Formats: sequence, C-alpha cells, structure tokens
Amino acid sequence: MPGRLPKSPHALPIAVLGVIVAGVSVAIALLINWLPDAASKEADRVDALIWWTVFASIFIFTIVLTFLLYSVWKFRAAPGDEEDGPPLHGNTKLEVIWTAIPTIMLLITAIWAALVLHKNEALAAPADRMQIDVTAQQFLWQFTYPGTGVTTGDLRVPAGTQIQLRLHAVDVIHDFFVFETRIKGDAVPGITNTQVRFTMKPETAGRTYAIVCAELCGIGHAVMRSRMVVMSPAAFRAWLQQAQAAVKAGG
Repeated sequence: MPGRLPKSPHALPIAVLGVIVAGVSVAIALLINWLPDAASKEADRVDALIWWTVFASIFIFTIVLTFLLYSVWKFRAAPGDEEDGPPLHGNTKLEVIWTAIPTIMLLITAIWAALVLHKNEALAAPADRMQIDVTAQQFLWQFTYPGTGVTTGDLRVPAGTQIQLRLHAVDVIHDFFVFETRIKGDAVPGITNTQVRFTMKPETAGRTYAIVCAELCGIGHAVMRSRMVVMSPAAFRAWLQQAQAAVKAGG
C-alpha cells in the first residue's frame, strides 16, 4: 500500500520484552509492602506523591531497560569481531521526544511536591492546636509541653489534634522522623524549626510509633530513638494532669 511504513522486525520482540519488564516492575512495587500504613492526615498526600514518582520511574525504567536488553541480545558482536559499527547520526525527532517527556514528568513532580509541602506545613492553625518543644542532642530526644512543666523522653500526643513541633538542637543537626506520619523536620543549633505539623488519625489512638533521627549526627546516630505514643484526647488529658501533679509533688 503506497505511503504505508514498512513493518519493523524489532517491534514485536521489543513490545513483548517491554511488557515483561513493566509487569515485573509493577509486581515488585505493588506486591511488597514498602510503606507502613499512613497514620497522619498529612501522610495521605505524601503517599499519593510517592506512588506517582514510583510509577513515573517504572515508566522510564521500562523503556530504558527494554531497549538496553534488546540491543545487548540482538546487536551483540560476534566473537572476535572488533570492527566498528555503522556510523549513525541519531534521530532528532526521537531525541526531542525522549527529552520532552522526562522534563514534563519532572515538572509535574516538582509542582505536586511543592503543593503537598505547602498544604502540610502552611495549614491554618486550628484553635486547639498543640505546641510541643522538641530538644535533640547526641543521642536522645526530650519533649516539653509548654506551660505545664512536663518534660518526657517519649512524645505523647492526642489523636485528632493538630500537633506543631518546635524543634531545637543542642549540638549538631538532627532530624525528627516518624515514618508512619511521613513528616520530617531538621533540628538545627541556634534555630527553632516550627514547620513540622501533623494530625494523627483517630484510629491511631492507643498505638506507638518509633521516632528516629534521620540525619547522621555522630557515632550514636543509629540508637537515637524514642517513641511517639498516640492517645485518645481523654486519655491524654488524664496523663498530662498526672504528669503535672508528679512535677508539682517533686518540687
């Protein structure tokens, strides 16, 4: 048929190999539980962004690996063949396409990430927001509840209430991170970081989550851990009253 492009003998094997690579990649992404259950309201926004980057990466990875594997198999040199291959000068249209698509995907990722960061850090402060001072030092965490005189080694928070952490560091840079909240914040000497805000979902009351330092801070970095205990609002109020009474009783 006049004007019809000839069929390429490479199209079918490349398509089959691409389906195999994509299938294996998607299976690895979906069948392994990479992320713990989202425990905070902010985590849902972060997870959506994470899965976008995962599947965008799989898309690019599939294309690159498919053509790489096919080329290694189909166009490999025969044993003892040391001749140069035929001179090729590229395809301008193809080069524009494979530059434009990743650029667009990166722009989508950057804009989406900026929106998530803004929503998670710049939310209007509700009237019942709770502020907690967090002091990080090699190699421990301390949590102080302003106006109560209570300082503890574990972070206790009420579910359903927005928590704003005020991060301080005594010595070097540390990083507060609770994986299930998807929220991180640097504690920098001489600076008070107030950008860490999160609201634990109501169903997390009664659960305990690990607090880790996510910034290499010295030889004891790996053991710089604490706990975040999520409580119902009533249980938290009762605990705080008991803690205040213990402080007063101790002088």
